[in-house]
Amino acid sequence: MIELGTSKVCITPLKPVRLSGFAFRDGSYDRVRKDIFVRVMDFSWREVRTVIIYGDLLWWNSKFVEHMRSCLEGKLGLSREQVLFVASHNHSGPGTGNTAIPLLETPNPEYVSFLEMQILEAVKRAGADREQIRLKRSSGRFCGNVYRRVRSEEGICMKPNYEVEPDRNLTVISSYRTDGTLKGRIIHYPCHANLSKDNELHPDYPGYLLEMSDQDNPGSMAVFFQGCTADIRPNCVLGEEFRPGTSEDVELFASAAYERVKMAVAAGETDLGAEMALGKRQVFLEFERDWNREDLERWQQDDREEIRQWAGKVLEKGIPKGETLEVSEWNLGGQRCYFFNAEMGMYYGQMARELYPGSICSGYTNGMIGYLCTDGQIREGGYEPEGSAVYFGLAGTYPVGIQGRIESGIRG
Repeated sequence: MIELGTSKVCITPLKPVRLSGFAFRDGSYDRVRKDIFVRVMDFSWREVRTVIIYGDLLWWNSKFVEHMRSCLEGKLGLSREQVLFVASHNHSGPGTGNTAIPLLETPNPEYVSFLEMQILEAVKRAGADREQIRLKRSSGRFCGNVYRRVRSEEGICMKPNYEVEPDRNLTVISSYRTDGTLKGRIIHYPCHANLSKDNELHPDYPGYLLEMSDQDNPGSMAVFFQGCTADIRPNCVLGEEFRPGTSEDVELFASAAYERVKMAVAAGETDLGAEMALGKRQVFLEFERDWNREDLERWQQDDREEIRQWAGKVLEKGIPKGETLEVSEWNLGGQRCYFFNAEMGMYYGQMARELYPGSICSGYTNGMIGYLCTDGQIREGGYEPEGSAVYFGLAGTYPVGIQGRIESGIRG
């Protein structure tokens, strides 16, 4: 049988730091609205081990992931192939690295050191907590999200688009002890965790949702797998524009999502198997660009702060030719789970589900290389394929043609 150990450790900063996710925020956060956590699930089967390290964070910065992989191997004997750093894409948490421009993510060295210690402690606790479990899967739907790309005379705008059906599939994977009690739960849903824009620290709707599940099931712990949500966000709208959500909106959204989780489980659970496998593959994605080093050096004096920061960041990185997409394929009792170190368009989650019915896809795992869109979206332009490259500090944009390479990475 598969064994599972779990743990949950608070990662709320010991003192205020700057939040990540919105370039307009300035200075440290005003207050803690709700604590944020690292949650660890340590699965083992025979000689196979998979450690899920979930954080109420925007993402795990690529440099931080590489550092932590070395720490976990040196201090706890975990190989890099055994670990998945998963984030909820919470826009109200601290940064973990400096590969993006400072306007988007500004890591605090003291906090990053604190986070490292908390992760090591959480992984140790989970490893000492293993029990035999049986796995079950439930499926449902939650109509809380909306497609966020609209064509206008000015080009592609970030507005609610009700003509495109978003991915609203909700998947629940439950781990039950041999006595029938719930030990762990994985909740998968595709929707940006950016309801709130206040300068307050909290886990946005995924963290509230997880706490509801934990409180409703004493002795259990849940994690959230964010789906392919590059082009999907909460349906929080005023007129034809998105509006910032209030603290009440965040809780209401989480409550509505949790009701759908309970409905999915109550509607029936399918038994999963008692085997496990984890594999990884890499796909190099070359950039497209029409500028050179001299242009970057000139742009370091640009009037726009984001352009100055971007030019400096690209020079600091050595003007790389592209980025490497890491695709992790986890087979948990017959349930296929794909993970990507990027913000993935919803198409890729749908494509995987068509290839392998019931499969789920999650972004924001083991690093971040920016938005990965379809070829059609790249041709259309807009924030995701074009404007975001500046904020991620990318040395170019991803060109038409990457869709096929990403699809091949999913197929294996």
